[in-house]
Amino acid sequence: MVNGIFALLATVAALIGNGLLVSRTYTQRLPYLVAWSLTLFGLCIALGAMTIGFFAGFGPMLLRAIELGGALIAPVWLVLGVVELIAYHVQVRFAAWLFTVSYSIVASVIVLFDPIEGKFGKALPKPDDFYAWLPLTLISVAHVVVVIALVACAMVTALRASRKADPEAYAVLVPVALVTLAGVLVVSGTRGLLPGFLAVVALGGAAGLIWFGAVRTLPVADNEEEYVDEMHTGYPPEPQRRSGHRLDGAAERRFDGGERPVMPAPTMAAAPEPMNMPMAAPTGMGYRAEPAPAQPPQPPPAMYGQITVYTLLDGREEAFDRLAADAVRAARDAEPDTLMYICHEVVNSPTQRIFYQLFRDRTACQENQHLPQVKRFAAESRTHVLATNVVELKLNGAKVLPLPSLTTPDPF
Repeated sequence: MVNGIFALLATVAALIGNGLLVSRTYTQRLPYLVAWSLTLFGLCIALGAMTIGFFAGFGPMLLRAIELGGALIAPVWLVLGVVELIAYHVQVRFAAWLFTVSYSIVASVIVLFDPIEGKFGKALPKPDDFYAWLPLTLISVAHVVVVIALVACAMVTALRASRKADPEAYAVLVPVALVTLAGVLVVSGTRGLLPGFLAVVALGGAAGLIWFGAVRTLPVADNEEEYVDEMHTGYPPEPQRRSGHRLDGAAERRFDGGERPVMPAPTMAAAPEPMNMPMAAPTGMGYRAEPAPAQPPQPPPAMYGQITVYTLLDGREEAFDRLAADAVRAARDAEPDTLMYICHEVVNSPTQRIFYQLFRDRTACQENQHLPQVKRFAAESRTHVLATNVVELKLNGAKVLPLPSLTTPDPF
């Protein structure tokens, strides 16, 4: 009864985590999130079968569900997600997908239809006591490959993260470590090495680690604006200015030791001439204030530009270009203060893209970072970008004419 209650709680938690991860997968559309969603789905199947077995007794169908979801699908697709997250070469990712899909199909058919012999009860069954040698061999091979691949991925990520030139590996170091531990827990909980209660704890803990590791690879909701600002511009966001400071960065005057903004000159409307009346001589410490000289009108804010150089991961060029095309269309249709938005592909350097943006002023640039389409581009392009370099520009002069190549409906 106690095992069944813990299994039920773990199943509910895994289902909630799987639902949240599927919703993020639908929004982000990242391949490694698809793989980890299937991993959590497999763990939900295994934990649900354990819950039913602890309450009503195990049987052949429940054992097949545990082995199919927990021992086969969950660890194999877990490794695929890690490879998809950290691999820079498209050939490695293609080989991982080919192995995972083909092995999952073949092994699943054998696990589902191979005969099972033995007597069941309410204790968690060990697969070695019921399956023949073929399904056990396929599951054992999958577990060996999973453990070796997870350890290798963790070591490669740690080695890359130790180099300052690879910030992408440093960003995913913690998620990869969490998912590696989750893979070890899944293998331990489905191999019959742990008693029923510990097996449930292992699979439930693995589901929690996978969900938390997946969330660590995405923008956090509380600091999503700061994350987008830094990813889009390459610099951390500016601190909030205090009231009384000019937004255009102009110098501030001091009065009596305090800070006050430079106020623009008031509009000089027609006013009566001052009367030349005699004034009484000042007494004591009094004085006569001289009229303040008229200030010239403030010039309009200068236009503000940025050049952003993206260095892409090998094999991610097409995916990044699709996101860039969407960003250009969004800037053309819904960003009136973005005067120019141009994306260049560097000749003889296929992994580099250069964006040139010209804004009406610096305030327009800052407001642009909070637009939904800009946030979406920063979030979705993160997994395709190895490094970002931003150059800020102050416009002194320009000549801009309509370009024939940009008059088509879609420049991409």
